[in-house]
Amino acid sequence: MSVILHEENNTMSLLNKVCNQIKGLPRAPQPAIPARELWITFIGSMVGLGITAAMAYKWNCPMLAGSFGSTATMIYGAYKAPLAQPRNILLGHFLSALMGVAVYDFFGTTWWSLALGVTLATIFMAVTHSIHPPAGATAYVAVLTGGLGEGYSFIINPILIGVFILTLVAVIVNKAGKRNYPTHWW
Repeated sequence: MSVILHEENNTMSLLNKVCNQIKGLPRAPQPAIPARELWITFIGSMVGLGITAAMAYKWNCPMLAGSFGSTATMIYGAYKAPLAQPRNILLGHFLSALMGVAVYDFFGTTWWSLALGVTLATIFMAVTHSIHPPAGATAYVAVLTGGLGEGYSFIINPILIGVFILTLVAVIVNKAGKRNYPTHWW
């Protein structure tokens, strides 16, 4: 009984130590966001995602991918981030879709092929300096669904067409709103 209590005390002591270390860290800087910036973000996100969603519904085509939501968050809300620039978006999603569909084509959908698809996509993005975190979800969906049942055409539609639309809208809306996007092209 005393051994169990001793182990519980050690665990609680360690937990308290970790919590105190976390409390001692500085807070992440969260400057106030001007209302004008929020409106530009709102308009860009609504227009970019709205176009891809409208195309999907009107023509009954797979113009939507879950990763588009997080890409939109980055290019309209965190547009200054290096990982939100056109090269990262376009090349990152392309490589991820390609790796995901190729892994599915060779191995099907298994627990390890899901991991392999995202891992290969991440490695290829790193080697080509095109890391875009939302693109990892593109690889995951490609392996999980076989490219939404579209095979290699998944790379073109919805992925490349969709991210091209999102990026084009980001350039137009951010420039119209006098925001510096993109900070670099390629």
